Amino acid sequence: MTGDLPAHYGGEPIREDVLGYGSQSISEAEKEAVAEALEGDYITRGPTVEAFEERVADLVGVDHAIAATSGTTALHLAGRAAGFDSGDEVITTPLTFVSTAHAATYCGATPVLADIDPHRRTLDPDAVRERISPETEAIVPMHYGGHPADIEGLLEVADKHDLTVIWDACHAFGGTWNGEPIGAQRDMAVFSFHPVKNVTTGEGGTVVTDNDELAERLRRLRSFEMDYCPEGHEDEPWYQVSDGVGYNYNVTDIQAALGLAQLDRLETFKTRRDEIISAYDAAFADVPGLRTPPETTNADPMYHLYAVEIGEGFGCDRKEFVNALHAENLGVQVHYVPLHYHPYFQEEFGFERGEFPETERVYEGLVSLPLHAEMDDEDVEDVISAMRRLHKYHA
Repeated sequence: MTGDLPAHYGGEPIREDVLGYGSQSISEAEKEAVAEALEGDYITRGPTVEAFEERVADLVGVDHAIAATSGTTALHLAGRAAGFDSGDEVITTPLTFVSTAHAATYCGATPVLADIDPHRRTLDPDAVRERISPETEAIVPMHYGGHPADIEGLLEVADKHDLTVIWDACHAFGGTWNGEPIGAQRDMAVFSFHPVKNVTTGEGGTVVTDNDELAERLRRLRSFEMDYCPEGHEDEPWYQVSDGVGYNYNVTDIQAALGLAQLDRLETFKTRRDEIISAYDAAFADVPGLRTPPETTNADPMYHLYAVEIGEGFGCDRKEFVNALHAENLGVQVHYVPLHYHPYFQEEFGFERGEFPETERVYEGLVSLPLHAEMDDEDVEDVISAMRRLHKYHA
């Protein structure tokens, strides 16, 4: 501790260097794997990519994993594979990054927002029911921070109305729900392997599914919608033709090699994240005006975010809280500005502030504290100390 006066009000910062809310963890094993990939015959669309996909599919317990260049492009592929088109409506949450809704918009479909369950901070099945129309084709729930959405409730809605489900599980890789891996639920799930996520491939994402037809569609869309062996041209290996509008969302063997080495450390990452969460939970349990992440039911998440909510009892509002922790060199962040606050979604789809009261109430207090496997005990104590002295200052 460097004194009781927070840096924002004239004291000395807790830290000299900035501790971000998230970070990659790269060991010698990853460096060696990438170097080995560079020595191989293929550095893109090669056997290391296939090995990575097979490993992800095995970990999630599904038949297929289709790697893509990011979680965003994976969501795009999933929307295309599901057949989203102009005139279709796709229901999703306002409390997410823009990519979740772009599973619809990239395909010309209309995103329809439904409010959240404030306990889980995820899509509320009852709110979804209220937004269903004859044009509704799908639901795209998001597992906020790694905490699973109400999977059972949302599947019940989807089954009743014959809706496709694409789970935005970009925050949730490595967690389980009811004893099965998150992502194993129908129809498709999408993971992100951005550097701040639970494991990384540098940039990257994956769609997982048990549906053979969807998997084949995803693979073709990922690579130009190309038929590499058209019927009747089996003896002409050069004869490759496109059947439609596809994309170049192929990942490299370099990324896949990094990803495979990261998957070897998955349990270590989860253990460290769980240790940090336990330390935070214990330290913040009795702090007035501070709501810690929700307790889970029938789940063992691998948390991507440790997001707290700052309430009136804490002594300052969220803006002052964020600026005060930034002054301590703690790179806290807010996840996320709700989609219906964004000019694009307001101008294109007519959303307005005030439409989703639960989302807005939660958002007004949300702050993500540092949480990643590279944090040591001193880093964790710096966060706790900064929080304590900020609260004491306002008490």
